[in-house]
Amino acid sequence: MILRVPKWEQTDARHFVDFWAQQYSDRLEHLYEQNINRPLTEERVWSLFRWKNGTERIARQKAESIQTNYLAELGRTPVLRNIDDGRRYLARLRGGPIWDIFWLHCLRPELFPIFDQHTYRAMACIEQLEPRELPDARRRKIEIYLGQFIPFRRNFGDADLRSVDKALFAYGRFLKWGFAGR
Repeated sequence: MILRVPKWEQTDARHFVDFWAQQYSDRLEHLYEQNINRPLTEERVWSLFRWKNGTERIARQKAESIQTNYLAELGRTPVLRNIDDGRRYLARLRGGPIWDIFWLHCLRPELFPIFDQHTYRAMACIEQLEPRELPDARRRKIEIYLGQFIPFRRNFGDADLRSVDKALFAYGRFLKWGFAGR
């Protein structure tokens, strides 16, 4: 019999990403992998938001928001060269702040990382920030994303961006629920 338990130890960014990215799991990951970094079509947008939503079925109100706020933008999205371009574009969008941020990610994944309650919680723990949970206010979420989270994410240097996303999500989820996940 080989029995093991995790051992907490301080580490560097590369080892952090390697360990926590391996803890990531998502049964809908194929929806993300098959559709990100490809020209956005209506079908790809639906698939990406199904992945973000965590379920194949999207509630009517959420579906209406996707149709109104993101699909309506196809073919007329601005060129997003930098964070300020993203800030101006976010000010125009009228979906929920996390979904608006995810839309930025869909448009420019290398510039705008994935952000949600779990990735925020991971950053807050690593950077010893308070509060440890994401505030409710739209303006505050967007300020944290653009002003804190994007710069924080750069601390992972040349690590694979998707691996960093997975690691931060898995670590943040662990901080909330432990190894059992949900």
